[in-house]
Amino acid sequence: MEGMPYFLEIFGRLPRAGPGSTESTRRAYGLLSGVPKAPRILDIGCGPGVQTVDLLKISGGTVLALDFLPLMLERTRSSAMQAGVSERLEVLEQDMREMDFPSDSFDIIWSEGAIYNLGFEEGLVRVRGYVKAGGYVAVSEAVWLKPDPPRPVVDFWAEYPEIDTVENKRAVIERLGYGLEGWFILPELDWTANYYEPMEKLLVQKSEEWKDIPEALAAIENARHEISLYRQHSDYYGYAFFVMRRAAACERM
Repeated sequence: MEGMPYFLEIFGRLPRAGPGSTESTRRAYGLLSGVPKAPRILDIGCGPGVQTVDLLKISGGTVLALDFLPLMLERTRSSAMQAGVSERLEVLEQDMREMDFPSDSFDIIWSEGAIYNLGFEEGLVRVRGYVKAGGYVAVSEAVWLKPDPPRPVVDFWAEYPEIDTVENKRAVIERLGYGLEGWFILPELDWTANYYEPMEKLLVQKSEEWKDIPEALAAIENARHEISLYRQHSDYYGYAFFVMRRAAACERM
């Protein structure tokens, strides 16, 4: 993809690589019940590891953080060390499309704003075998919040045709045999204060640094367009956090 290095330089240097917050991570984790005292957690597409560290703190368990970018794993390690939880962190540099874990490897599988790289349905199918019977899968995913979005919004989301209503996402979850424990829409602050506002500051810096590089300026313009679109039309789309449970063994018989 043309301009990808500049795209990664922008998104790879943000506090978070997508919408989210510690509060939303904790809220989603609070929907889990009967979790082991020290659960084994897989964090798919961990990015800079903000939620990874949160999970280490909340759960008291171990987390395997998976990402294909070395920079993200370096940041995750650094954050875990600063938080004093690095002894329970493992990292794996791997494209999520290449995941191949033994069956029933994890008590919890987590993915904030990243499962779309596999596709929502395909991702849930792929990870189902990796989570133990009675274990949990928690993902945040793009959804429509109301019908008939304007053309600029439709065009922006054309690259991810699986964006859909919460109702249709819930139907996919049910059809795949998961039990939905709960869901909620990420608040606006998860997009603005924790994602777009830091991005805007970085874009100002990069605009000067990259002023003579057309591909870099195009990446900056794309990022600014994304921010502007959300500010104008955030009532049409957002992220929903879905927390679901794989049926226990006795429930599948």
